[in-house]
Amino acid sequence: MKWMEITVLTSQEAKEAATEVLYRAGAAGVVVEDTISPVLAEDLEDYTPLGDILLPLDEVRLIAYLPDTTSVLAVIESIRAEISALGEFGLDAGKAEVVAAEVEDEEWATAWKQYYRPIPVGEKLLIKPSWEPDNPRWSGRLLIELDPGMAFGTGTHETTTMCLEILEGLDLSGKRLVDLGSGSGILAIAAARLGSAQVEALDYDPVAVRVARENVERNGVSHLVRVNESNLLAAVTDRYDVIVANIIARIIISALPEVVKHLKADGTFVASGIIREKADQVAEELEQHGFEVLQRRDSGEWVAFVARLRVN
Repeated sequence: MKWMEITVLTSQEAKEAATEVLYRAGAAGVVVEDTISPVLAEDLEDYTPLGDILLPLDEVRLIAYLPDTTSVLAVIESIRAEISALGEFGLDAGKAEVVAAEVEDEEWATAWKQYYRPIPVGEKLLIKPSWEPDNPRWSGRLLIELDPGMAFGTGTHETTTMCLEILEGLDLSGKRLVDLGSGSGILAIAAARLGSAQVEALDYDPVAVRVARENVERNGVSHLVRVNESNLLAAVTDRYDVIVANIIARIIISALPEVVKHLKADGTFVASGIIREKADQVAEELEQHGFEVLQRRDSGEWVAFVARLRVN
């Protein structure tokens, strides 16, 4: 299979908006190169991706991959048009250049690996790509070893990071959890590492399901995590203590009736992947569906909510 590597050159001011353009176009993950470290190369062995000191770059490079289908050229032209139009919204988009290059599966996998390094998340977790050797500096953290494959979901995006930090702050010991839109399986594996007794990982994409199953097995949590192909919550029949949905605002809103149906009274719903301009709408919908918003987290242009289902 062939892929199109899409590179967008923009500015610090417009990077969040440009990233959202790529996600709307169908990218499952976006690499953001917006900082540089002055430390020496040998210091990069630390598990902080670029050392302790990061300097912002004036020019930002965003990299995403889209399947090379018959419609991909039209999608690329749409991306170009939206990036060029960012100035109309008062943003300085810098060069606003969009470059596309065709790559094979093997090239895609190799290209992605150069952007993915071990990263600590919160106080307890460490996300490590499967090809990286173990490092004694990581001792004391709960290790999640991932090969994102074609599903992405590496823990580097703000929406995923916020979910991981939220899960770390919850008491998951003995709890049953659903990861809705599981992608690479990162949140499901984290929940198992943090004490969940049972995790249902659901995704509508068969490729994501395959990748998540491989990652679950790689991390030795197959006895705790079940991965299934599912349109939203169609594959579950029970009620759960926690449901996590790291998707987009529109799908979160459409899924709320099913979330209510499958969440225990007083259960916790974690909603992420919400662009800031949609946050108020999501909060209102949560209230209307019987949730009390306990926490709102913001990271860049993204928002995550922690909500509790009220007991009637």
